[in-house]
Amino acid sequence: MCIRNSKINFQRLKSRRGVRMENIGFNNDVQVGGKIFHVQTEYMEPTEKAVSSVFEDGRLIMKKNVDLSASQPPLQIRNEVSTLHRQMMQEVEMMFFISDKVRTIRHASSNYKLGLLFLSRNLFEEAIDEFRKAVAIDHDFAEAYLQLGKAYLKANLLQQAKETFAEGLSKKDSYADLHFYLGYTYFLLNQPHEALKELKRALEINPSFIKAQFWLSYLYLKTIVDNLQDNVLPAKIERLNEAKERLSKIIEQDSPFKSKYIQLALDGIEENDFEKVLSALDKAAEDGDVSTETEVENEFYLKFMFGGKGKDDQFIHEYTGKLKGLLTKYPDYPDLHNQLGIAYLIQCRNLFLNALEEFRHALTLNPDFTRAQKNLKLAENDGKGFLILLRAILK
Repeated sequence: MCIRNSKINFQRLKSRRGVRMENIGFNNDVQVGGKIFHVQTEYMEPTEKAVSSVFEDGRLIMKKNVDLSASQPPLQIRNEVSTLHRQMMQEVEMMFFISDKVRTIRHASSNYKLGLLFLSRNLFEEAIDEFRKAVAIDHDFAEAYLQLGKAYLKANLLQQAKETFAEGLSKKDSYADLHFYLGYTYFLLNQPHEALKELKRALEINPSFIKAQFWLSYLYLKTIVDNLQDNVLPAKIERLNEAKERLSKIIEQDSPFKSKYIQLALDGIEENDFEKVLSALDKAAEDGDVSTETEVENEFYLKFMFGGKGKDDQFIHEYTGKLKGLLTKYPDYPDLHNQLGIAYLIQCRNLFLNALEEFRHALTLNPDFTRAQKNLKLAENDGKGFLILLRAILK
């Protein structure tokens, strides 16, 4: 059940064009999934953007900005802001509509993808629930253990995160990401020896793992600041040199970490100012995750399979456009190329279904149309293999 309470705010202000127009603000409470979400949308004339944000208990869940030129008539601006506001309310409702649908089936991959969607929107309780369902269905689902642990981390449940990553490694010890996140969790728990072991293991499996390189460097520098020295840790000068070398290489690579902060850290090392070093690395770490931006596939899959968007050509066209845009930023991400390939197959499937409808319509108009009969029969028979292929890929 969904309940909406609304409020619309209008304030007069003078625009840059010298014409008085309305500063438009929309506010709604949407009650769904046992929670109350506040949707707030407003037009920001100085930046010429409509900004819509969704909050739950004061926490930002999702946000969308749309460019909207101030040169348009005020009524048109108001209508477009209102449209964006309604779309965001529908997004909240759709999320829990899909959740209800997924609850009716036993399919680990769907629980996993829904968990990723909840996690990307800071709904940690719901994300944890979906990932737990996924591993309950598929006990060897290593990726689900990884994301469950990450959800625990975001919810600041460090012990649960540690146990989850360790359990995932019992299923797949060669998974570098699980070793990395277990090491990172040990780092947060102030257990440097255990953190060192797991971070080094992650780099043994994947030497180019940039996050592991970054946090191993951070760990080494922090142990120097904390004046730790024992038989497990390398000598202080070795830790310092390795941290400098790894951080320098990260700057040279296509890294999710902002190079200006890493350079500040390197400058701090040369100045022997380790307070500056750790502060700069903290800032670099804030910008070190692009996974949310590149996981548009999960939301698409859920809406396609459970949200009634399977035959919505515009929806699929917009999805392929998003993927192409992401590929201009991340051309070396294999997942994005794979997702675009699947999107093209889905477009082919919809064109194929449209073709069947046209053949049938031709026969409705002329039941004795031999060529249409032949084309329909061939398409129905030979097209079954293609549809089976697509279903297998989407599973």
